[in-house]
Amino acid sequence: MRSFRRNKHKFLLLLLIVSEFFLASALKSATFPATEEAIFSPMEREMSRSLKDLKEGDFGPPYFIAYRMILSRGIYISASFGGILSENKYQSQTLFAEVRYGSKDLDNTSIQYRGWSTQAPKTGKELRENLWILTDKAYKDAVASYLEKKAKRVTEFRKENLPDFTVDPSTQAYEPQNPPDFNDAWARSLVKDISRLLRAYPYIYHGVVTLHLGWSRRYLLTSEGTKIATPYGNLPDSLSVEINSRAKDGLRVSDYREWVFKNTQDVPSRKDWAPSIQNLARELKELRDAPLQTPIAAPAILDPEMTGVLFHEALGHKLEGERQRDPQQGQIFKGMVGKKIIPSFISVIDDPTLSFFKGVPLHGHYEIDDEGVPAQRVVLVRNGVLKNFLMSRWPLKDFSHSNGHGRASSDLRPLGRMANLMIEVKNPLTPAALKNKLLKLLRLEDKPYGFILVGAYGGDNPSDRSQAQTLQLRPRLVYRISAKSGKETLVRGVKIVVTPLVVLNRILAASNDETLSNPYFCGAESGWVPVDQIAPSVLVSEVELERLPENRLRPPILPSPLAKKN
Repeated sequence: MRSFRRNKHKFLLLLLIVSEFFLASALKSATFPATEEAIFSPMEREMSRSLKDLKEGDFGPPYFIAYRMILSRGIYISASFGGILSENKYQSQTLFAEVRYGSKDLDNTSIQYRGWSTQAPKTGKELRENLWILTDKAYKDAVASYLEKKAKRVTEFRKENLPDFTVDPSTQAYEPQNPPDFNDAWARSLVKDISRLLRAYPYIYHGVVTLHLGWSRRYLLTSEGTKIATPYGNLPDSLSVEINSRAKDGLRVSDYREWVFKNTQDVPSRKDWAPSIQNLARELKELRDAPLQTPIAAPAILDPEMTGVLFHEALGHKLEGERQRDPQQGQIFKGMVGKKIIPSFISVIDDPTLSFFKGVPLHGHYEIDDEGVPAQRVVLVRNGVLKNFLMSRWPLKDFSHSNGHGRASSDLRPLGRMANLMIEVKNPLTPAALKNKLLKLLRLEDKPYGFILVGAYGGDNPSDRSQAQTLQLRPRLVYRISAKSGKETLVRGVKIVVTPLVVLNRILAASNDETLSNPYFCGAESGWVPVDQIAPSVLVSEVELERLPENRLRPPILPSPLAKKN
């Protein structure tokens, strides 16, 4: 199942980091390497030996090997109401090996192929020992998978016989990087000060401020000559505030804010946090008092963040190159290149080379992807017509090269993935004109009200054929707008459930309020990677709102001690 969420520290990254922390504590070396050669030299020696001598009986050596090491270091600190909840430091070295057996025309890989990874030391002899073991496992698995894949071709019907690996130029790149330097005392003080502001709102039952500061570096070596040592951006720094309470009917209500940044100099000052916390607390209070919304299908305006999530889930994942070749995938747009798939006033671009939007750094930005291919701006849809896919080095018919979108987490093999997804529209309206268009539509269809959906917790959208291709999105805030008066009323308790092809073609108009949303991580078969969306608000002729799962509990009997003066 595809999933797309804000940076959920407790569930995703913190789990990863804590596990890496314990693994790393057993390593002999606790310092980062003095030279790049300390990593590349054992990689080169073991790769050369494997390409020459790694064979068993009638099975010759692999035709391709890639080694990747990600060095990571960082800290997570959480605080609640002025007190530290947790502080986790981590340091890890993730070693990954991809081994291909056969040839570029037919090898062992598929969309399910993950590669092999482990936690490894950084020093020469110890690192080479780990490379030897990892390569041996990867080679044996590659031979077995190759034979199984070859046998299936005898019985399976295939319309296309495409190569399994593109021919792309090798890349050499080196980018210097300052060593990690975290001010633990400053970070601890920051989260305590921000979380202390929550004390002013005794109706907040649970409030957590979490700061992540990270540093990572990537080393990539392939048997084709690619050699890269660059910063690795899959863990952008972030600060989040999450709060929750319960309404009188016992249903939980929650809200959040999150900020992401490249370095600590970009973190807003303490005095800037008070208005943000005040607005967040006000929204939560309004949610406590908001009426429950019953299920309904009605026209709606999606704000820029919700629009970005919609396109990411309903279109972006469907245009990942690997999915066009795997018969178990939905393949909604397979064979549709050159045909209209969404309204003609909309274009969709993914551009990892874009590093800033209106002065704000983009966390989907990178110069070289995780297969060593330079990043490229790709027009996926132009004026509603499908033009391209998100390509790694697994080719498609009429797309024989990567376009620099091979991405992965530190322990997995890269696949074609989104980075900076941009939605562009022709003849946009002002936000006020878009709202007027919604009101006119409601009156024309004799609907009592429509909706304005603000923000998004993320989305879930299955891509394999065994499941219904329905998309679920949870808005952060839902406003019901009266067709008669135009009055907006905050409501709660609902989510969106739509069919991707249907909802995209129900978009009637868009506004000129393009906005960046960048606190998101995207999950798929190649792991979790940071992504951005730049999108406007859109008017959709109909969305279906369904109830959220309920967990009714009685609110606390006594008032919060924070409400008392003593």
